Amino acid sequence: MGTYILRRALGVLVVMFAVVTGMFLLLHASPVSPVNQLAPQVAADPVARAAVEHRMGLDRPLLVQYGDYLGGLLTGDMGESLYDGSSVADQVGRALPVSLELGFLATVLAGIPALVLGTWSALRQGRAVDRATRVLTVLAMSLPGYWLAVVLMVMVDDPDFLPGAGGFVHFTDDPARNLQVLLLPALVLGLAAFAMVTRSLRGGLVEAYASDHVAFARAMGSSRLDVLRRVALRGAVVPTLTVAGVLIGGLLSGTVLVENVFQIPGLGQLMVTAFQRQDYQLALGGCVATAAIFLLLNLVVDLLYLVVDPRTRQGLARA
Repeated sequence: MGTYILRRALGVLVVMFAVVTGMFLLLHASPVSPVNQLAPQVAADPVARAAVEHRMGLDRPLLVQYGDYLGGLLTGDMGESLYDGSSVADQVGRALPVSLELGFLATVLAGIPALVLGTWSALRQGRAVDRATRVLTVLAMSLPGYWLAVVLMVMVDDPDFLPGAGGFVHFTDDPARNLQVLLLPALVLGLAAFAMVTRSLRGGLVEAYASDHVAFARAMGSSRLDVLRRVALRGAVVPTLTVAGVLIGGLLSGTVLVENVFQIPGLGQLMVTAFQRQDYQLALGGCVATAAIFLLLNLVVDLLYLVVDPRTRQGLARA
């Protein structure tokens, strides 16, 4: 088991290295430059442009820039913003907790109803509840998040109860106001995840109830609740965990559009600002943090397989 965990951790590091390398090369291969954001008289002067590029380190060989960036990244230094010279690590450190809080709230709002509705739908297979659930989840997956965010911001905006955009306060400053501001963005962010987890859990439970294990448990006199808790859920949890792991990673790291619409000062809005300013270092720092969150969450899901699925542990023990 220890070998498996070590192998998975090394895999995360390899993928992280590939992501950093790919993003670094893509951003620096772009024809745009932060120098273009300077005053027109400076950007049009070759001497002035060369001086600014030298100060920013953009005139050094790409391999040297890449080596310096990797070395700094290993020590926690993400470099300085090319726009204002501020620390990228500090900006990411301020924005990351906001995105994590939004992603966590979206996970709660999506996960709990999905578990309840998915289980209820499977237990009432073919009935009105099941049919309504399938229609609801299809609609939830079909609604574009960006469009839904704009609609909710226009229709539900209430500055005193559910503010649409702006007015963000940190949880430590005002917990109640913080939750009010994040509720609508979290609902938009978690809607598709709710639908997919619901459908995955329902499908897994339906398949589990049709298996010989459930038939044997019922023949032995187990109650419906015991069959659900001890047999059916164990069979359905693995595929659902796979889907949920990917979706939760996306919730915690893919908040770009939602944060931009609702003006939430998280990692997503920081990355949008960085790309608009053509700030390589800041954009790269946001991408690295996003990739790290996604990969770490997927690693956690892989390790949870060892807990919820005895067959995985047995397979590792035989290997």
